[in-house]
Amino acid sequence: MINYSIIIPHKNSIASLLRLCDSISDDNDIQIIVIDDCSGLNVLNEIKKNNFNNNVEIIFCDVSKGAGAARNIGVNHAKGTWVLFADADDYFTDNFDNLLNKYLNSASDIIYFDTDSKDDNGDQSYRHLRYSRLVHDFLGDSRKENSLRYYFTPPWAKMIKRDLIIKNNIKFDEVVASNDVMFSIKTAFFAKKIDASKETFYIITLSKGSVTQIISKVHFDSKFRTALNANKFLCSIGMKKYQQSILYFLGKSYKFGFFYFMYVILSILRNRSNVFIGMRKFMNLNKVLRERENANYITKKIK
Repeated sequence: MINYSIIIPHKNSIASLLRLCDSISDDNDIQIIVIDDCSGLNVLNEIKKNNFNNNVEIIFCDVSKGAGAARNIGVNHAKGTWVLFADADDYFTDNFDNLLNKYLNSASDIIYFDTDSKDDNGDQSYRHLRYSRLVHDFLGDSRKENSLRYYFTPPWAKMIKRDLIIKNNIKFDEVVASNDVMFSIKTAFFAKKIDASKETFYIITLSKGSVTQIISKVHFDSKFRTALNANKFLCSIGMKKYQQSILYFLGKSYKFGFFYFMYVILSILRNRSNVFIGMRKFMNLNKVLRERENANYITKKIK
């Protein structure tokens, strides 16, 4: 019987993929699904000649469609009671197995875990801080449950009941960036009960060239369109308080030229988006950046 299906989209990062797979036990109740999104020939050869554990299944895509499509393929192949997602350049903690077993029979639909983050050199990074705060705030005050549900938008560092995904036909957006936002918001909405753990479960790496670091016009626009769609959905379910900041996109869109700037303004008007969401954070951008640089101190405060 398979209790856990771990879905990993992968492209051209064989060394980190091996590290991730090594952080997962070779147990019969764990199904590891790696979906390769058309890696280069050298990487494909490395994958094919590598001796992965017996519980690793590798699916090779004929056409590159991005991480969202890869994750959808993974969900279709998943057999576990619980589904987990991991990025190929991240990895799980040494406490991973114990935490899986601890929540195996949980009545909750989603379990959220604390996280940590490292840069390419293994030094402390800041990327986990937002999500760590959400977990700790919820554990300290149950009234902050919706903040955890609707602000924790990455799919990793969670255990999600597979039935929740299948019954509600929840899919990842097949776009170049922010493919996971609507998936996470919808799973949070349909989950009848959630739980959280302050124990660190997942290590996020901050790598140069990752999608989260890319600021091309195509990636920027994908994130902008997703934010508009997410806000529209949140308003439709009575959760407009948790909308994403549109002001950020307006403030940064000028970098891609006057016509794109006007396109953003018109899109905001058409969608009747509240442009003042995120005003406080945007006006204190320098403070946010200073906090990120001082991540070690902030992490100690959270813990």
